[in-house]
This record gives sequence, C-alpha cells and structure tokens, in this order.
Amino acid sequence: MKNLFYILLLFLPSIVFSQNNFIKQITFGDFDARNPFIYNNGYGNQGNPVFFELHSSGASNIYYKTYDESNNQFEDTVALTHNNYLNINPSFHPSIGVLFQTNQNSNWDIAFIPYENNNWGETTFLTTSQNNEIKPRLFNDKEDYYPSNVDSLNILFSRDGNIIHLNYKNNQAAEVEVFQSNNNFTYNEFAGLQDYFSGYTVFAIEEDVSGIKRIVRRIKPYNGNYEVKEILRDSCDCSDMDLAYTDFINWMLFYTDTLLGERRYFALNNPQAHNPSLLSLDILYNGNLSSLGLYLMLIITKNEDVTMFEPNWAYTYLLERNDTSYVRLDVSDLAFGVDSLHPLKVSASSLAIGALGTEYNQILVYTVWEDSVDGHLQLFGAPVHIQNSSVKEEISNNNFVLYQNYPNPFNPYTKIEYKLLKASDVKFKVYNFLGEKVIEQNLGYQTAGNYKLDFDGRKLSSGIYIYSISADESRLSRKMMLVK
Repeated sequence: MKNLFYILLLFLPSIVFSQNNFIKQITFGDFDARNPFIYNNGYGNQGNPVFFELHSSGASNIYYKTYDESNNQFEDTVALTHNNYLNINPSFHPSIGVLFQTNQNSNWDIAFIPYENNNWGETTFLTTSQNNEIKPRLFNDKEDYYPSNVDSLNILFSRDGNIIHLNYKNNQAAEVEVFQSNNNFTYNEFAGLQDYFSGYTVFAIEEDVSGIKRIVRRIKPYNGNYEVKEILRDSCDCSDMDLAYTDFINWMLFYTDTLLGERRYFALNNPQAHNPSLLSLDILYNGNLSSLGLYLMLIITKNEDVTMFEPNWAYTYLLERNDTSYVRLDVSDLAFGVDSLHPLKVSASSLAIGALGTEYNQILVYTVWEDSVDGHLQLFGAPVHIQNSSVKEEISNNNFVLYQNYPNPFNPYTKIEYKLLKASDVKFKVYNFLGEKVIEQNLGYQTAGNYKLDFDGRKLSSGIYIYSISADESRLSRKMMLVK
C-alpha cells in the first residue's frame, strides 16, 4: 500500500509573507512574452526551462529561460528560433526537444528542434502540406516511470478540423486520422496518452450540429490500428480538457463543465480504463475556473527492499469572477490562513507549472503566468518548495503512529486506526485532492493507547482525500480513495 507523506508544499520561513514579496517578474523588455510551457517530469530530479513565445515587430520566436540554482535566479533569455515569422505553441520533452507551430512556409506547419546530450539540433519540419496544421501536442507518456518500447516521436495536431496522429521515425513521417470533422461532428480540443501497456489513447471533445458536446476516445495498441470511437462523457458543456499524472499508476482527464451557471472542474479517473469513474474537484471559490495545472513529484523510496513511489502535488488554476481574473499560486491559505488568489491585469492569461530545479535542498516548483506591465505582456512566477525526502511504510513520530485506512478504496465507510504513545489532545481533519479542508473534528484529550475511527464518506463525492491526525504539536497524514 502506497503512502502519502502530506507536506504538499513546504514553505521556507523566508518566503512565508505577502505574496507580492515572492512573486517574481521573469521576463523584461520591449516585447510581449506569451504562452509559457514547463515540462512536467514526475521525479523532480532535473530542472526544466521555461519556454515561451517572444512577440516583437510582428514576429514571434521560441525562447527559454533556465533557473540558476547556484544563484537562486533566472538566467538570461535564450532564443531557439531566429526569424521574422510566427513561431508559436511551444512544448518540450527532454528526450525529444521542442515542438512548435510556424508559418515560415506561408501556411501553418508543425516543426521541432531536437535536443540531445544538452545540445540543440537543427529545425525539422514534420508537416509541409499546403493545408494549415495547428495545435501541435506531444503525447503525455510514462517514459519517466516505465522502460519504454517507443523509439519514435509521436504527436497530435489539427488539420482542417481533423485530429491527426503523426509518427516520426528514421526521418519519415506517417499520419493516421483519428477523428474526422464532418457535417455531423466537429473536434476542437484533444489530448493524447502514450502508455507502455496499452499503446496510444486519443481523447477529444466532440460537438454535434445541435451544440451538444461529449468526451470521446479512441485506443490504438502498439502493433494495431485505432479501435472504434467510445463515448466517455455524454451531453456535457465540456471544454478546457487536459491530462495530468496524479499517482504512480493513475492519470486523470480534467475538463470544465457548467454547474449552477459557473465553469467548474471535473475529472475522469484512469481514462484509459473501461467506464472510468467521474470525480468532481470541489474548489471552494465561486466563479469560472480554467487552465488547471498540476505538478506531481514521485519520490522513490525503499523500505524493507520494496521500492515505493510517494506523490506530492503542487497545482494552479485561473479563476474569473466579477470581471477580474485571478491565478491560484499555492496552498498557503491552508497552511497559514491567507488567501493565495492573486489578481491579474489581463483577462486571458496562460499558465504553466513545473519543477525548475532544486533550492535549499528542496524541489523548486514554479507557477508561471502572463500579466501586463508597462504596456507589454511579461511572464511572472511564484515558487513553492516540495520536500525531496523519503517516508517509511509505517508513519510515526515520537507521539503517535497513524495506520493506513481499511478498506481502501472504500464506499462509503472505512476504518482509521492510530496509536498514541502518550496522552495528547487529538484532532482529526480531512482534505480533498486540492488541499482544501472538508472535515474537522476535535477528538479531545486521549490517554496513551490504540484508537479506531469509523469514517463515513456519504456526504463526500468520489475522489482522493488526505486524512490527518494531530496529537498536540505533531501531525501525520495518509491518502485514501472514496469510489462511489
């Protein structure tokens, strides 16, 4: 049974103060910096640059900035493309390079710049047709967590409203049309998942002529063809769809839907599985949500010769209410009782979140966004720190021991046991997936001994929760999953 060492974001004392004191402006100059991207590797053992579009004099080029861990600051801006065309929509994978969209050939094409042994190669065009190829996306994959049998570049893009899977191997490109727009259906949003076990899965939001939307998928085994279309979510107002890695074995497909007149987030847990479960993200703020970004760090630990992977999350999203947009920076409102929503001067900012390296012996995770300053769009960022350490199978300290709940997963009842090593004042709390407190109970003064809680989850929605026991000044936490 895997454990969750609940220090989602561990702040250093030097950054626990007013947000404006630790928000950093990342780019400076007489240009617009747009559309940041940070590769989200799951181990946090390497720093990743912040890629973005630099718009100036009618052109746009792909640039990046790297965080200098030795000086605790961003290094100078580096250009990857140098021309007078529009180069936009960058994405990056350290074993592949940078993928982007360019109009260098008078129409939109997809190109990439390979990256190998810390060196950048020459730009390669993956598409060269007379049609417009747009919205390039790398497949999300488990290459960081499993040995991979994949020896080629696989991407998704849109051409004339059709969703295309392109495989590039040995300087040859092969295309498969996954979803085709026609008089009955159109496809505008899509995402792909590359899995060592099952092959490729492509998800899309499908809209019919009456305006009804649904989330659909098609699966392609490594050595087979794409299977028939399946409907995962029918009759929705779905948008803002993306994939995120949320556990050692689980992905989630996140999207927004309209609930009581507001855009709220939902997720399909393990969306490759048959009939994936639907989860609701109970973000407490009123308003319209978008651009959810998650960073998951998997810490490899060993206990009794068993390798375990411990997840720690950081997250961000945009909130719009009363004609003002806010960016969600961290969980400081949970830890320190202050609101972590930061107001923006622009209404449609782009977000990125990921690990830029290490700082003070902790994983440095940055949320990066666009905002207006001196008549230009620039990139701003806020850091959080995640403890890079292991935990033991038995979670304990000098005051008490906290055991894994059983059964787990559960519906809707489970048991939580703990052992007090000395008499203490005890409190019990439960947090949802995004670190927001949903249950708090004061258990009072208890003498040393073994205790058991019968937990009732009938009033909670399906999802991942963190339960926490506090004994005097000590606190221990674990993860549990409610599946209804």
